[in-house]
Amino acid sequence: MKRLFVLALAALLHLPLLAQEDYNRSSLYIIPLLHPGTGMYEEIYNTAIHLEIPDRYNDHSLSMRMLADNVSNPKPKDQIERLKTFLDKNQIAKRMVARWFCRDKQTGTFSMDLVAERGLYNASAEEIRTAMQTVRGKALLADAGEQLIGQTFVIFNDITYYDKESKAQTVLGVFQIVAATAELVGGVAGTVGGSGGEMASGIANLTKSFSDLGGLVSDQIAGFMVDVHSYLFQLEWNDETAAKFYSEYWCDANNPDPARKAAFEADKTTFKMKYIGDYSARSSKTVMRGLYTPQDVFNKVMTRAADENIVQLQKKFPVFKVTAPLTDVENGIVKAHIGLKEGVNPKSKYEVLERRRAEDGTISYERRAVLVPDKDRIWDNRCMAVEEMADNAELGATSFRITSGNEASLYRGMLLREIR
Repeated sequence: MKRLFVLALAALLHLPLLAQEDYNRSSLYIIPLLHPGTGMYEEIYNTAIHLEIPDRYNDHSLSMRMLADNVSNPKPKDQIERLKTFLDKNQIAKRMVARWFCRDKQTGTFSMDLVAERGLYNASAEEIRTAMQTVRGKALLADAGEQLIGQTFVIFNDITYYDKESKAQTVLGVFQIVAATAELVGGVAGTVGGSGGEMASGIANLTKSFSDLGGLVSDQIAGFMVDVHSYLFQLEWNDETAAKFYSEYWCDANNPDPARKAAFEADKTTFKMKYIGDYSARSSKTVMRGLYTPQDVFNKVMTRAADENIVQLQKKFPVFKVTAPLTDVENGIVKAHIGLKEGVNPKSKYEVLERRRAEDGTISYERRAVLVPDKDRIWDNRCMAVEEMADNAELGATSFRITSGNEASLYRGMLLREIR
């Protein structure tokens, strides 16, 4: 099956097509892998379970938000096998499929609501149900796997702190001083009475003290860093799996089938996750500007480390790579809502792709231009970049220069993809 599901079904139902980026968002489920009993475990736990799915992915999280691991410093090879066992034992792949089709646990029925939400924005539920009544419609629905369901991923983030035992007490003590200093600054700013000059002078002096302390804290925390080892898995959704699902398990609210419900629940072998690869990184030195509580630091350190791993996994494994839409094309400058968080740097190179559909419904992508970032206009969209007053944190987008191609052939909504 080589047709793009959302485009083919839209053609069948005579629906207008949408901007290209609506059909290129992969779905992601991130599971923190934590180690109870290790230093700073509570702080890690309270932060990890609230880490957000990156903007360029659909959130496909299940109810399980964290996995406890009592094995410390496992070898990656052993960890991969243990994670495979966990995925199989807990039937994560089947649960991911069930979520895609909004399965009702009580009746065992499915719906296309989530598929419609993520792909067929212009198709009503009734139009999708109509398509399900025809042989051709069912075939097109099965094609959803190529661009939607098949682009579903799970990442396990194995999170530990580097040198956590020797640094923990020192860092927590410094955090208390930071919080107290921040409170004093706020107190001076809120004082009633006194001249404006006195207030400004007081704030300036305390702010300078706080800035000096920030440098001290940065030195203190330099060796207190988080290690994140990310393991990437992909949902296997192919012709055989899709055919079995639709022919043996599918039933909707209008036609519930207890036998199909029982068959789906009993199936423990059809739906699988496959291992793609892994990447490990240690967080960089933390800039303390704009951080006033331990939770601020934990959130910033862990989010940035996890984001960096996702960037590297995208670079290593094209199947995981995301595209971004062009948001502006004018006077030789092209803009897109990606930045340092997505790994954009002065040496990056991108191609602009236009999606074309042939008469037989097959989809192809044609390169229309090659771009490089303007080194002075790379958006810093990393976690808490605005709070730390980082350069270019307020840009809102990265600007690119056209090095090959014609500006006249570019338009908003075309896809931007990094060239390896």
